[in-house]
Amino acid sequence: MCGRFALSPKTKDVEKLHPLKVDLTKITPSYNIAPSQKIDCIINDHGTEQTQLIWGLIPFWAKDKSISSRLINARAETIAERPTFKHSFERRRCLILASGFYEWKKISGSKKIPYFVKLESTSLFFFAGLWDKWIAPNGEFMQTATIITTEPNAIMADIHNRMPVILSRESSLIWLDNHSSEQSLRSLLSPYNSFDMQAYEVSPLVNNPRNNSSELIKPQPNDSFY
Repeated sequence: MCGRFALSPKTKDVEKLHPLKVDLTKITPSYNIAPSQKIDCIINDHGTEQTQLIWGLIPFWAKDKSISSRLINARAETIAERPTFKHSFERRRCLILASGFYEWKKISGSKKIPYFVKLESTSLFFFAGLWDKWIAPNGEFMQTATIITTEPNAIMADIHNRMPVILSRESSLIWLDNHSSEQSLRSLLSPYNSFDMQAYEVSPLVNNPRNNSSELIKPQPNDSFY
């Protein structure tokens, strides 16, 4: 599962994403992004655009928006078949901008230790996501998204049994392309190469979503890196 992440991109990394254009002026750095909050995304809806969606998918057919709290993630193995995600997988795929994500490692009993996971080569990458448009009976309009998860790679396996799907620049272009085949899309939903990832223990302050500063992504003293 992926239930919290951060976004604090650097200009030099944004420039590497051409032809995917990311406008930094539209991004407010956040170090503790939680479900129900707005997240920065790139969608292809009559043309590629950078926008904000609410984290927690509400399928267009949902009777009410309470379903969103249960749909912050979508399993890569079943998104092409499950009615909840099938429509979005076919027509509304998105890129969710991130600089890293948090995961909690279970130590003993109910005790868990938070880790921050990032790429060593860049401060900005994309999660593979799905999105949809929802209109309530009273006319309320919402655009929402979910993060796709897959099996863990070598680094994540010691922390959690799932990880978000991370896409390279090249894979991101395929993911957004409305003409991509189901087979090519499925091939992208695999664990990211662990040799370009880093994970380390961070402060338990991240447990509270009201805490939001760069201190949250700093390694704990004397922590050993994965």
